[in-house]
Amino acid sequence: MTLVGPSSVTGNTLALSHCQGSCANIDLPALGYDKFCRSFFDMAAGGKLRAVATGPDIRRAMRSLFRERRLYRPSRDELRILWRGTADGFSVVKVEFDLECGVPVRGCLGIPDGAFKGLILLGHGMASTPERCFDDADKDYMNALGKHLCRDGYVVWCPYIVQIGNQESQNNIAAMLASHGVSAHNLSCASLDAGEIVCRKLTGASGLNVGVYGVSWGAFLALHLEAATGRMRPTVVSGYMRDESKFLTSSVISKNLGIELAAYIHFASSRAKYAGRQLAGLICPCPLFAEIGSHDNANAMELGRDEKFAEMQSVYTSAGHSDLIDIDVFDGVHEVSGKRARPWLYDRLASPAYQQTSRLKNAIVL
Repeated sequence: MTLVGPSSVTGNTLALSHCQGSCANIDLPALGYDKFCRSFFDMAAGGKLRAVATGPDIRRAMRSLFRERRLYRPSRDELRILWRGTADGFSVVKVEFDLECGVPVRGCLGIPDGAFKGLILLGHGMASTPERCFDDADKDYMNALGKHLCRDGYVVWCPYIVQIGNQESQNNIAAMLASHGVSAHNLSCASLDAGEIVCRKLTGASGLNVGVYGVSWGAFLALHLEAATGRMRPTVVSGYMRDESKFLTSSVISKNLGIELAAYIHFASSRAKYAGRQLAGLICPCPLFAEIGSHDNANAMELGRDEKFAEMQSVYTSAGHSDLIDIDVFDGVHEVSGKRARPWLYDRLASPAYQQTSRLKNAIVL
């Protein structure tokens, strides 16, 4: 697995802003994520991976993608505190814990200094890291979203989405895990879903209204997590709205795919069908807001951006919930905006309607 960020791809096909993808090349070795991911292979060789999943139920229509009937549950072991830091208006705690399948999870919990308005599960995209989501010293396409959410009064859980900088490394790790009966997609979604437990153990707060904000690959995970569990949490997807079948055969993705077998194992469960109309049918009436940069080459009109949103919107409209879905095509590239998305998310979390659409509140079982 090579440590290569998107900046090395000829033509910079994703049109990443700011650090142009080089953030991955700096962060992954400096923060130890390259060794962290490679340690999974040692765990596999040592017989420490287990095809065990006893967490929240996964709806039947999504099981082929997750390869399990349930999400992976965090083990009962205590959280391992790796680092604590303070910033202007919030603090960050980096933790590690194990899932029952034997794979460890690392992530950062951002904690506002004042009263908590709610909890946001933040899924970062490929070639970024949780730490960078809380720091704007050298922004990547996440645009320090975690920092802004914390300063607005929300606890933010951002787990590391397992990869070593690019699509090829993600495919290799997913293929290795699959050969031991562990689903990388389930792992990523379960890591994101564990935010309530992490928040409860570190802050003592429970019963918070919960929203989901996924960016790029993290948006893909956010959509699938809500579709799989049916919890109806207000969800923002940033940098994801396209026809997957077109995307997977386009030059945007093919330049990042290096090993065909690993890619096949990763995508064999027909990820392309979990988009558009079929996905909307599983998510509706989950409040959903999409934000896409007008110059985002991975979600361009020719890759079906407008077509897929229209499909999803039609499902919501037919069900009488046209007010629960919206999109913002802003002037930008493959990056977070938040200009309309964050106020939308805050309004949904504070609305009395949250109690009617979200069945997650007060449902934490430690």
